[in-house]
Amino acid sequence: MLRRPRRFIACWLLAGLGLTGAAAPVAAQDTAPERPNIVLMFPDNLGWGEVGAYGSVRGVPTPRIDQIAAEGIRLTNFIVEYSCTVSRTALLTGRYAVRAGATQRSGMTLWEVTLPEALQSVGYATGLFGKWHVGGDNTWEGRREPTDQGFDEWYGIPGTSHTSQFTTFDTWDPATMETPYIWEGRAGERPRKLKPFDMETRRTLDREAAERGIDFMERQIDADRPFFFFYPMTQIHFPTLAHPDFAGATGAGDIGDAMADVDHNVGLVLDAIDRLDIAENTIVFWCTDNGAERRRPWRGSAGPWNGFYNSAMEGGIRTPCVIRWPARIPAGQVSNEIVHQVDFFPTLAAAVGAPEIVPTDRAIDGVNQLAFLEGQQAHSNRDSVIFMAMGGRVLAVKWKDWKFWYAFRPEPGDPNPTSTMRLFNLRSDPKEESDVKDANPWVKSVADRIVAEFMASTDLYPNVPAGADDPYVPPGGTR
Repeated sequence: MLRRPRRFIACWLLAGLGLTGAAAPVAAQDTAPERPNIVLMFPDNLGWGEVGAYGSVRGVPTPRIDQIAAEGIRLTNFIVEYSCTVSRTALLTGRYAVRAGATQRSGMTLWEVTLPEALQSVGYATGLFGKWHVGGDNTWEGRREPTDQGFDEWYGIPGTSHTSQFTTFDTWDPATMETPYIWEGRAGERPRKLKPFDMETRRTLDREAAERGIDFMERQIDADRPFFFFYPMTQIHFPTLAHPDFAGATGAGDIGDAMADVDHNVGLVLDAIDRLDIAENTIVFWCTDNGAERRRPWRGSAGPWNGFYNSAMEGGIRTPCVIRWPARIPAGQVSNEIVHQVDFFPTLAAAVGAPEIVPTDRAIDGVNQLAFLEGQQAHSNRDSVIFMAMGGRVLAVKWKDWKFWYAFRPEPGDPNPTSTMRLFNLRSDPKEESDVKDANPWVKSVADRIVAEFMASTDLYPNVPAGADDPYVPPGGTR
């Protein structure tokens, strides 16, 4: 169930579901406004308890992340999907990952319309610098590269960070196993391997990605072209090893050092934005893809929540998010309203003055949150979120302050969730410990209705099958 946005993508959903929302048109002006630049920084497996503005448990200062919060809005109820590939798919498409057929082992097909593709259509330059991890792995080329899905250029790893350990394993055999690499690519060209991705280059990748992203921004300013700079960091995913400048620097262990590294890199980007004199009309996001890192010795903190990434517990899906846009978003805001990462697509479409770039031939789960972020309304246009297992089974529904579990799965990756339903009130029980469904049986009917609406939408717009090959054509559709 979503609070109704002003304009809907599909008339059928307007009438029946209220699941999808397009951007509200920007008010007409005498002259067309300059399109804003967009910088989206997206660290990996970084929990609530690591950030100063969210009450850092290690006491490691994060002044540059906190600066974004102070100069814009800090969200305390920002929701993501709970694994790396599905979170990235949701962010880039504005759709729950299950709709795109995305699982942790299979990313989205080329049929999906991504945020960078949409922005390209209205003149944006697009660059990705960091971690892709939307299908494929660290040994692949020529299949679903970032340049196939909307990015003019990219640099980083196509898979995930733990592959940097592979060459250190006793079982490693270079004669039969492909070495993980850091890659770069440009649209219209084959990507190329730059250097092995190992325990040494793992430490320096995020710094290099920031520097390349800054170069990308500089080139677009010289060309007088608006840009989308996507900076999906590899930190603090395991192995959590900071840049040599910060290794051992904080006294708070590897994760503390990595957080100092993350904040430094954020500062490099912010300083470049100031130096280029584009801060006023540049939208800056800093938000994380999943909850806290789980594996010891690199165990992160979810702050007041229970759970880690790969779990739909609040610690796995409620993550830090701060957003700054001096031209439009008032400084100093803090909100506990629900915002989901799928909302970025329609919100940015509205922000750039092009709501038409949001697809209308498929279900879009995101809603336009621009008026809310600008302080024009007190409430988000969303009050519910659905959480699904990789195969599409509904695990839980979050509605306002309630979390109704159909299949309680408190531990990440638990293959045998209890069949007993659970209900928690997240205000009075943020750690999801006290089941109150017997005292509040009416909440199940609300959750059932939200799920029924979602399932009805899949009849109209069937989910892409998991693992679908390209070219994919939806039933009765073309592209």
